[in-house]
Amino acid sequence: MKSQLNKVLELGYKEVYKKRTHLLREGYSANDLFYIEKGLVRVYYLKGGKEITDWFGTSNTYLTSISGFYQNKKSTQYIETIEDSIIHTIKKSEIEKECMNKPEIERDYRQIIVNHLVRLQERITALQFYSASERYDLLLKKNPYVIKRASRTDIASYLGISLETLSRVSSNVII
Repeated sequence: MKSQLNKVLELGYKEVYKKRTHLLREGYSANDLFYIEKGLVRVYYLKGGKEITDWFGTSNTYLTSISGFYQNKKSTQYIETIEDSIIHTIKKSEIEKECMNKPEIERDYRQIIVNHLVRLQERITALQFYSASERYDLLLKKNPYVIKRASRTDIASYLGISLETLSRVSSNVII
């Protein structure tokens, strides 16, 4: 991960964002790959006026609007900081240009994509096959920071459960 961090991040720029800053909004072009150096970011959809959390980005993770970024479509998602965050922004055009000229950048970028695909597969598996309690336990194990810092509404939405179910499953956990 260290070589990916250094080589790919050098293509972008770093900024500090305040809590509740939108990095991307629905309907806009998704031309940026984000790396969360520090902080917490949420990816969500709006459906019937209700926010549905799709993903959390924590320190040392990459994220973007996948269909928007990779398929050149307008984003169907919002990306928002949940807390003050340090974020690197890498333009898609820069990545593509450098991948053509530098095989080591292309290799590192490919590894970033593979890591993202693995995380997505784990999320799909959890949603399809795990109980609410198992999904909560998995989030607690893999990403306790989210449990501590995100709102209970966002966590319940991410897990695909109601606030009542979240209260029940989280009360059964010994920390």
